Amino acid sequence: MANSAHFTNISMSMTSLVTWFQTNLLTPVGFMEVGAIAVSYLIAWFFAAKVRQHLEKDIEKVKAHMRFVLSPAHFAVVLKYVLWLVLVWFFQALFKKLTMPTELLRTTLALVLALLVIRFASFYIKSIFWSRFVYVVSIIFLFLRISKLWAPTVELLGSMKISIGSISLSLWGLIEAIVVFIMLWVVAGAANRFIAHWLATSSHLTYSDRTLIQRVATGVTGAMVILISLRAAGVHMAAIAVTGGAIGFAVGIGLQKIGSNMVSGLMLLLRKPIRQGDVIVFAKSSAGAIWGWITDIGLMYVKVATRDGVLHLIPNETFVTQEIENLSYDDNLVRLHIPFGISYGSDLKMATTLAVTAAMSIGRVLKTPQPKCLVREFGESTVNLELRVWINDPKNGLGNVKDAVFLAVWDSFHANGIEIAFPQRDLHIKSAVPLQISRDSQHPVEKDSLEVSGNSGKLPE
Repeated sequence: MANSAHFTNISMSMTSLVTWFQTNLLTPVGFMEVGAIAVSYLIAWFFAAKVRQHLEKDIEKVKAHMRFVLSPAHFAVVLKYVLWLVLVWFFQALFKKLTMPTELLRTTLALVLALLVIRFASFYIKSIFWSRFVYVVSIIFLFLRISKLWAPTVELLGSMKISIGSISLSLWGLIEAIVVFIMLWVVAGAANRFIAHWLATSSHLTYSDRTLIQRVATGVTGAMVILISLRAAGVHMAAIAVTGGAIGFAVGIGLQKIGSNMVSGLMLLLRKPIRQGDVIVFAKSSAGAIWGWITDIGLMYVKVATRDGVLHLIPNETFVTQEIENLSYDDNLVRLHIPFGISYGSDLKMATTLAVTAAMSIGRVLKTPQPKCLVREFGESTVNLELRVWINDPKNGLGNVKDAVFLAVWDSFHANGIEIAFPQRDLHIKSAVPLQISRDSQHPVEKDSLEVSGNSGKLPE
């Protein structure tokens, strides 16, 4: 009896399957649906192949703006399924508009969507657990869609609700919000990478303009993804506004510095007091000024690199509230002050001429504006001079230019008899005081240790 019932169930399943094929496939409308599916696949395959050829030709340019490194072959596969899904969706809507059956298109749409998710997860997700999780979820989704259990399942999950104050969330709404969030986040990431690629290739925009546009685009797309995901979960905009206002107030109280740095970053990009590549002096100490060049203006920090191989992360607020020297704001011309001194016995005019000639012999010193040597003051031991030279490449270093100029001045002065003075002191004795040496009976003085007393030049008896 058990075997008879088993065979009966198999027979009923086979009969149901044959009936489904006869109803949905072996009809003129069924053949039209199969044709639409085949045409949509061929179009998607052809377009994906062309995109793959383009990516393989410009793969280095594409990698620079890709968050996930994906081979052109894998990208073409994902794109093929995306296009196939869109085209099948289009034909399903068209058939519905013409009041034609769409059972085969509906099944194919669910199958293509499941294959797309599985392919995408296998290429992007490196974790074995999460990739298998996505695979199982896709199989469950496909089974529910084909077996026509999708609508009852959605209704059941929708009836399972959780209320938090004025916000009511259903289990199905939460699942839908998570799925929508993931999909929109991927789309937003692709859109941001496309914008970054377009901005990087635009020669009409400065670095600050490109960075500002990129930051605004990232913020807008991120806000849209969050708002749409919350709306998909069933959270109304009024609740979002009230909750968002409370959260914003709490964040504003507790994270003032973070907010200040973010606003300062936007101000730096709008007003442009500093730009990428500018050479700045950002700290001064007893050892001298610390300078470097800006490599990046971020949302929170400005990255400043120095010639010591150190990358400084300076908060954006510092550039708005404190004084910063920008050595290359209008241009790259920087004047260096090189002080030195010569003796009073040297030829002052010759020294200034030799100093200017020595400075002009250095390759990095500009000939225009011409170096100048000025007499600063008559010091205690030296005549103090100052050599002023101009350079137009401060990023290559300031100390090495001064070093080269000092060495050139040293060689020129020594070759022409100009003395570079050092501090000297003259001791003048107004009158001589006689030295008195007394004998102490307790501490006798040795004969060879006696010194001259007075001006007699004789040893005491």
